[in-house]
Amino acid sequence: MSMKRIIIFILVFSTLPLMVLGQSSSVILDSLQRELSQSSNDHARLGLYFLLAAGSRFSSTEQSLAYSDTALMLAENLSKKAEYAQILSLKGATLLEVGKIPESLAVQFESLKISEEVKDAFNTAIILNRIGNTYLELGDYETAKKYYFLSKDLFATINTESQFNELSKLGNIYEFFSSEDRFNEINSDWQFNELSNIGNTYELMGLPDSAMYYQQKVVEYIASDEFFRNGILTVPEVMFRMGNVWKLKGDTLQALEYYKKGIAEAYSDQDYRNLAMNNLLLAKLYSDLNQRDSSLRYSKAAFEAGNIASFRKGIYESAMLLSDLYDDINKYDSAYAYMKLANTQKDSLLSRSRFLDLQRIILKEQEQVRQSEAQAIEQKNAIKQNSLLAGLGVFLVIAFILYYNNRQKHKTNKVLESTLNNLKSTQAQLIQSEKMASLGELTAGIAHEIQNPLNFVNNFSEVSAELVEEIQDIRRKTQDPSKASEEDEILEDIKQNLQKINHHGKRADAIVKGMLEHSRANKSEKSLTNLNALAEEFLKLSYHGLRAKDKSFNADFKLNLDPTLPKVNVVASDIGRVILNLVNNAFYVVDEKAKSGNAGPEYKPTVTVSSIYSPLSGGQGGSIAISVQDNGDGIPDSIKEKIFQPFFTTKPTGQGTGLGLSLSYDIVKAHGGELKVETMEAEWAEFIIILSI
Repeated sequence: MSMKRIIIFILVFSTLPLMVLGQSSSVILDSLQRELSQSSNDHARLGLYFLLAAGSRFSSTEQSLAYSDTALMLAENLSKKAEYAQILSLKGATLLEVGKIPESLAVQFESLKISEEVKDAFNTAIILNRIGNTYLELGDYETAKKYYFLSKDLFATINTESQFNELSKLGNIYEFFSSEDRFNEINSDWQFNELSNIGNTYELMGLPDSAMYYQQKVVEYIASDEFFRNGILTVPEVMFRMGNVWKLKGDTLQALEYYKKGIAEAYSDQDYRNLAMNNLLLAKLYSDLNQRDSSLRYSKAAFEAGNIASFRKGIYESAMLLSDLYDDINKYDSAYAYMKLANTQKDSLLSRSRFLDLQRIILKEQEQVRQSEAQAIEQKNAIKQNSLLAGLGVFLVIAFILYYNNRQKHKTNKVLESTLNNLKSTQAQLIQSEKMASLGELTAGIAHEIQNPLNFVNNFSEVSAELVEEIQDIRRKTQDPSKASEEDEILEDIKQNLQKINHHGKRADAIVKGMLEHSRANKSEKSLTNLNALAEEFLKLSYHGLRAKDKSFNADFKLNLDPTLPKVNVVASDIGRVILNLVNNAFYVVDEKAKSGNAGPEYKPTVTVSSIYSPLSGGQGGSIAISVQDNGDGIPDSIKEKIFQPFFTTKPTGQGTGLGLSLSYDIVKAHGGELKVETMEAEWAEFIIILSI
């Protein structure tokens, strides 16, 4: 294969090992360095620095980052925005390899913005791929999969002659695409690279059949002399991904074969990143098979390769595995040493400051997206407003003419007024819906990021409590009972503290889930709904649900439903959720009042659900009111204004998240309605849903 073809593969397939081509990576890099030393043209040097950065990414991340930084300075001095974005994206991919996830994500978002500005669709697709890789490392597989599909689909759209010609104008890096056929060939290679990423994502999600489907497509595609050496597939990254799929499907022998092939090829290519991955995965497989000696050998190989490439994830995971293996054979000094090394890498990867940096970057990107969407909505609203004003002008002209020439002017004016009100209502609902969507995305992003550390808190508190119990059992068996009493008291205190940590961690987990529920974008369509039937259904659902949870629960309920109530065009599941929230709250307060013993022996807890239809004069439209009333303790004036605020609750700690009424209020507002409360302290409270027809 020609050097031209090799350079193209370094440029484009920088997510795969450098040597899939039968030549030593050091030979290619030496050739590029010689050419660099002989070149005095900054434009040529820019391209060479870029290729050196891409070529050394898996063998020496420090060298790759240094080459990238030099190339970035050259691109900036030459005012080459397209090349600057391309090199910046490559640097972000290398930062991900060394475990600098926040920095990598920030760089990729910046590169994406520049590439979109210069209309470099090819590099935009590459950046989408690399953003997907970052979210994959974070364990957010759905978001990663979304970016991979966006990348694959975008590659599929830049396969025409005109787009190739535009791409060739962007800069000297793209001069390697010597023809449209060559461009289409490389573009196709990237699409199949995305198939491998998608398959890897499905494997991590525990879906072996879907993973095998996509990985097999990759193997079929690259079944050519460029990727095979003596009839053997020579892509180390594809090797360990295929091994993972076979392991997931339960075929240990196939998994072992693929991991070992990947090790051999990565070693030949000096691809230390994927050498570490193949060794690590093989070590884990041997550990699962209880072959401890083999697992130790391959774990050490993974640790050494990870250190050569500064591959933090590989170093961390192999050190953790080595610590566990040495602990199993009672070599505690070695176990402690590797655990200490693992913790050093963990601090670099997962420290609180890095988590906050990552959260800040994601929120900044979400805010930029929200602002873009808000601007788009504002433009749409301006167009709608202009159309509304133009339509209103037409209506006024018609009304003026009809005033003088038509005896039905009064009726016409009513129609115009109704139309105008409908338009204003629609506009208000649109603004409310967009606000909820933007707030929901921001809330969901924060909640997802909080969920992972919360899981660690809950899991480690439970494990620690179990360890305390084991220590107590051992001490009771081995220690003098006369000396154990005071120490057992301390251990018991520790266990109780862990139980409290676990309790409050689960409470925080419930709040996060409530935030996710609050932010969930409901895409259900509106349909004509019988609100009487809906109210009756959710009242009984709430009552029987509470009875099933608490056998001591006892309350009465009543239905006062207006038989003339017409069907209303709403999202039935959303309005049902509102009714369920209100009824659950009502049953809770009457039950608490009954249990308190302050209500007297004559008190009978009761919840009443009513509906009222109020038509407009003339029979055109009107309003519907659904009310939920209880005879509990009512709502004090001091908190009446706060009850619809997110996270505000009067329930005891651990029994409520304070999101139910807030969510209900937003749902009713999105339907163009109103949620009101009327109450008398110590006597009753009534929540009223008002919807216009």
